[in-house]
Amino acid sequence: MPVPLWRSASAGQTVTRLAAVMAVVVLTAGAATAQQYVGRTIADVQVEVSGVPLVGRSLIDLIDRSLIDLIETRIGEPLTMIHVRSTIDHLVGLGRFEDVRVFADPSDQGVVVRWQLTPVRRISAIVLDGEAQVPEPAIRAELGDRFGAMPSATRVPEIVAALEAFYAERGFRQAAIVARLEERESRPERMTLVLALKPGARAAIKTATVTTTPREPESEVLRRLDLLAGRPFDRHALEARMADYEENLRGRGFYEARVRQVHEFSGEGTTVSVEITVEPGPHVRVVFAGDPLEGKSEDLVPVREERTVDQDLLEDASLRIAEALRRQGYRAAQAPFDRRQEGDEVIVTFTVTRGPQYRVSTVAVSGFAALAHAEIAPLLQLKAGDPFVESRVGLVASAITELYRVRGFAQAAVKPGIEVLPPETRAGASFRPVELQFEIQEGPQTLVTGATVDGVTALEPSAIASQLALSAGRPFYRPQLAADRDTLLRAYRHLGYQNVSVTSQLAFADEQRRVAVTWTVTEGSQILVDRVLIKGHERVGVDLIRRELTIKSGSPMSDTALLESQRQLAATGLFRRVRVSELPRSGSNTRDVLVDVAEAPATTISYGGGFEVGRITGQDDDGQANEEFDVAPRGFFDWSRRNLWGKNRSVTFFARVTLRRGNGVEGVDGANGTGYGFNDYRGLFTFREPRAFGTTGDAQVSAFLEQGLRSSFDFNRKGVTADYAKRFTGFTVTGRYTFDYTELYNERIEPEDQLLIDRLFPQVRLSKVFSSVLRDSRDDVLDPQQGSVLGVDGAVAARVLGSEVGFVKTFAQAFVYRRLPGRGFVLAAGARLGVAVGFAQMVPAVDEIAASPNGAIARAGSRAASFPTVIRDLPASERFFAGGDTTVRGFALDRLGTPETLDPQGFPQGGNGLAVFNLEARAPYWKNVQLVWFTDAGNIFKLASDLRLDELRLTSGVGFRYRSPIGPLRVDWGFKLSTQLLTTGGRERSNVLHISLGQAF
Repeated sequence: MPVPLWRSASAGQTVTRLAAVMAVVVLTAGAATAQQYVGRTIADVQVEVSGVPLVGRSLIDLIDRSLIDLIETRIGEPLTMIHVRSTIDHLVGLGRFEDVRVFADPSDQGVVVRWQLTPVRRISAIVLDGEAQVPEPAIRAELGDRFGAMPSATRVPEIVAALEAFYAERGFRQAAIVARLEERESRPERMTLVLALKPGARAAIKTATVTTTPREPESEVLRRLDLLAGRPFDRHALEARMADYEENLRGRGFYEARVRQVHEFSGEGTTVSVEITVEPGPHVRVVFAGDPLEGKSEDLVPVREERTVDQDLLEDASLRIAEALRRQGYRAAQAPFDRRQEGDEVIVTFTVTRGPQYRVSTVAVSGFAALAHAEIAPLLQLKAGDPFVESRVGLVASAITELYRVRGFAQAAVKPGIEVLPPETRAGASFRPVELQFEIQEGPQTLVTGATVDGVTALEPSAIASQLALSAGRPFYRPQLAADRDTLLRAYRHLGYQNVSVTSQLAFADEQRRVAVTWTVTEGSQILVDRVLIKGHERVGVDLIRRELTIKSGSPMSDTALLESQRQLAATGLFRRVRVSELPRSGSNTRDVLVDVAEAPATTISYGGGFEVGRITGQDDDGQANEEFDVAPRGFFDWSRRNLWGKNRSVTFFARVTLRRGNGVEGVDGANGTGYGFNDYRGLFTFREPRAFGTTGDAQVSAFLEQGLRSSFDFNRKGVTADYAKRFTGFTVTGRYTFDYTELYNERIEPEDQLLIDRLFPQVRLSKVFSSVLRDSRDDVLDPQQGSVLGVDGAVAARVLGSEVGFVKTFAQAFVYRRLPGRGFVLAAGARLGVAVGFAQMVPAVDEIAASPNGAIARAGSRAASFPTVIRDLPASERFFAGGDTTVRGFALDRLGTPETLDPQGFPQGGNGLAVFNLEARAPYWKNVQLVWFTDAGNIFKLASDLRLDELRLTSGVGFRYRSPIGPLRVDWGFKLSTQLLTTGGRERSNVLHISLGQAF
């Protein structure tokens, strides 16, 4: 009788193995023993799955080819019981079969081995038949939460019972569920569960009453709970509304409110009577008496946040108040509480007694001889004038003691002396001065005279010794002894010695001034990996999974390799669950490794919307540049398909549309160029292949189409890119080729003021090669609090590559993030530097260009005569621009620049040099809100050689961040530290408001 493998190992797997071994030979003619066939040549190996021979059928339809490799009884080899038992171990360990049997039949050529495999049948799909009466997604969510994605077919009765209970909770007392299993897939272990749903009539509310005396009329309570006669009964929804109502009462100060329900169905189950019990309890008020408290009392006594006034919370609040005052130097602070009832109100009173304040007067250290005062001083985190806090004194004493013990002074002790002086008064405040004296008793220093390791055969003794911190001449530090032991254990377990034991022996001498360390290693047996078993994969190829594994057949059974294999598989993004584990096997030095995966959906779709708020550069009726407040709604759509052709290849389509106004320019979408239109969009199609060309690098090919509005022009760009990125330890190197075509239109700069290159190339074709080196150690890409980003990019465009314009361009950036001591303070700093130089290009004479309409200039190569003018500018699409919410926040988008980079009307033309520096401090304020102060400096320069630090524009400002589920919502208000006169008259705007998503840098 088959034994289901989902039972315990002792009751399932062991029985299956024994049954298979006992039934190893079944003769068709007469009885024989298994030993009779041992040693004979195997003439044929037959495999049956659920009674279906695999002969003549595609193995892929029934069972993947990797499973066949687990069968070690192979044609042409002698039959051995070792191979039989090993095969059974592999198949049972895989967890895909509830019964494994093997038979031997005589043959003229030797023996025929026949394997009979009975798969564990699992439910791969659930079909709901009939009228569900409740939303189908709710049913599937209930079953998925309780039974998982692919439950065993043996759990059908549980599924039916759970679904009937689900319906009963929602008022369907007579619901009947009929289940049947069908084979609708080619794989015999995959079943389809068809659930015939007959919910029956839903119970309606006959009567609803409220007992006790609520704070509101009974009719209002019933309305809030939606308990009206004739309405369908849904216990699940009712309890959710009761919880909301209870929370509402607690939010109004009734912290002991309770709402309960009792219901009773009629005999036929078609109606129900509901009785609601509302116990609002007394209104609770928290008051403070005695000395005043600094800061927010709600943080110290969080009854409103916790919605309760139980005894434990009040006791914790009393201790929290006293501790907060002690941190301010009130050494004897107390805050007992009293709870009394006055009518329908409970008043909780905290009586605060601060007592005298104590402040540190002097801090001295004595008794040190072996260590210099300069080594101890950094640990004295107390200075004159600080509040005296006893816990901090103890921490300082412990830190000094630990420093001595690290240096080998195992008997060192630090005794803090505290002397309270008579009261003093300074600046109108009375306090008690405290003199602190840390008396050090050093004791003898213990040095290691030598460390030996005995019993080592699997490792090189010298290699082991080099990893130990306690070596000859080093101070003896007992915690380091445990760390060295762990180092030895890790080294051996990495090589598969799982039963290794390590002991240490210490031999002290010279009054404990010298110690010799002797390590004794008992290695035990090395455990090797036998087979790597893979289960749970559907579309992902076995070869891809094996490629990501660091543990292989024949390698040592290493815990590190198991964890790294699991991490690398999870990092592919192809699986929603990954587990790599060792399968136990007694009496053997080999183990199987089971890789159990659950694939993530191959196709993902995401979409969303938002808005961008800020000031942009517009154009007034006189053609002058001005700044306008702009609100731009936007939406995006993303479609991704992973695991193409069983590999970790993926394709992605991304589209974004932003509704923007036309900046007052005729010809753009929107009424008279000022209404909203679809004039800002981007579409991107990407194909990505990890480990491309048989390497560890990733390749990516993209095609894009985008249109956007800038301050001085609008543009339309389309092109293709090809990337190859390779990750090294700590950094990533990327190479890229880009071919794109960019068209400028709706230029706000008059033709006579445009750069010659923009007159010549309003539409420009660029062919570029690009390389970058990036090091990114941020702890969070969206909201970093620790780490850094360092990167250098370089790009070259040349006519020999098919580009109409040639140039070289470099951009370097560095960002650093540090979490400061305290309650979540973060300091962030950044620097960006960009330089570009155009290659010389012959163009017509300036007067000829000026006399011609825009875009009608002949280009080099179209006339026989050589052009007399040489330019070295970059196209507008490649020049640097700055100003806005991610660069210098005191300026609107693109409005930053030296006078040489602005046209006479004030529109930015961009430049070949960029310098931007940022400094930002983020401080927690309340829950998910941060307050921010920032200073930005930067400028745009016409030529790279024009870069000057004294021409940087300085801005500063404040803002806040709200940590939303989709990332930080950012509001920044930047101010120019000095405003300049505009070429068009008047002064620059002094401040700019930015609203966006994500950190500025």
